[in-house]
Amino acid sequence: MNRLEREDWVSIILEQRLQNPKRPRQLAARRKRRDGWQKEKLVILAADHPARRETGGGGDLWAMADRGELLHRIASVLMQPGIDGLLATPDLFDELFLINEWVTEKGGPDLLDGKVLIGSMNRGGLAGTAFELDDFVTAYTAEEIERMGLDGGKLLLRLDPGTRDCARTLGYCNDALNALADQGLPQFLEPLSIPRSSDEMVRLVGVATGLGRTTEGRWLKLPMTAEFDRVAQATTCPIVLLGGGKPGRTEELLKDVRRCMEAGPHVRGLMIGRGVLFPEDGEAPETVAARLAEVIHGKTAKEVV
Repeated sequence: MNRLEREDWVSIILEQRLQNPKRPRQLAARRKRRDGWQKEKLVILAADHPARRETGGGGDLWAMADRGELLHRIASVLMQPGIDGLLATPDLFDELFLINEWVTEKGGPDLLDGKVLIGSMNRGGLAGTAFELDDFVTAYTAEEIERMGLDGGKLLLRLDPGTRDCARTLGYCNDALNALADQGLPQFLEPLSIPRSSDEMVRLVGVATGLGRTTEGRWLKLPMTAEFDRVAQATTCPIVLLGGGKPGRTEELLKDVRRCMEAGPHVRGLMIGRGVLFPEDGEAPETVAARLAEVIHGKTAKEVV
C-alpha cells in the first residue's frame, strides 16, 4: 500500500461524516471477529491518549496532535504481522473503520478484521487538570462496546492515597467492570499508583484484582516497574504490559519487555502506545512494532511502503 497523504485521510473521513454518519457502525457489524484470542499471547497497540488531553510522544509535546499523521502511524503498525489488536476511543475507531474500507477497496490489507479491538472507557480525568484523578466514563460504555462488536473494554484506575477524587474513580471502575461482566465482555483494568513505586503497585494490584462482582474476563494492564516480579505475583489475572509516557529508547523498551515477560506464565503480552507510535530514538513505528511482535510471538517484520 502506498503512503497516503494526510489530506487524503481527512477527505475520506469527512466525506463519510457528512454523507453517511452511520457508516462506521455498519462497517463494524461486518467485521470478522477473532475467536480464542484470550488463550494467545497478545501485542495490542494503545491509542486512546488524545481523548485524555495527552498530545505528547517521543519527546515532542505535540506528536499526537496531527490527526492525519497519528492515523497513518496506527495503520502502519496494524499492518505488521504479530500485531494483534488496538485499544482506542470511539472517535479513532470510527475514523479507522472508514479508512479501512477505503484501503481495502483499493486492494490494500484489511487493518481490522481478525484484530482484538478494545474500547477505552474512562477518559474524563483530563491530564493536567484539577480533576485529573476524578476519572469518569466519557468514551465507550459497556453497551456500546457490545453494539459495535468490539472485543472488550479498558478502564484506568489511578490511586493517590491523599486525593479524595480517587474514591469516585474507584466507584466508576467498579460500576463499569460490572457492566462489562453483564455483557460477557473481557475487562482490561489499568491500575496506576501515585507515586509509581513497586510497593504501591503491589498494594494496588490487590485492589484491582478484587474490584467488581466477578473477575471473569479480568485482565490487568501493568507498568514495567523495577521489581515487576513482585507486582506480577500479587495477582493470578492475565497481565499485559504498558509502556507509559516515557518508555525510553527502543532498545531499552525491548529489554524491559523481555525482563517483565519472564515474571510468570500469566504475563501474556503488551498493550503499548507511544513507545511504538512515537519512538524516542526516531525509529519507524512499524519497525518497533515488528521487533516487539518478534519478542512476544517470534515473528519477523514485513516492510510497509
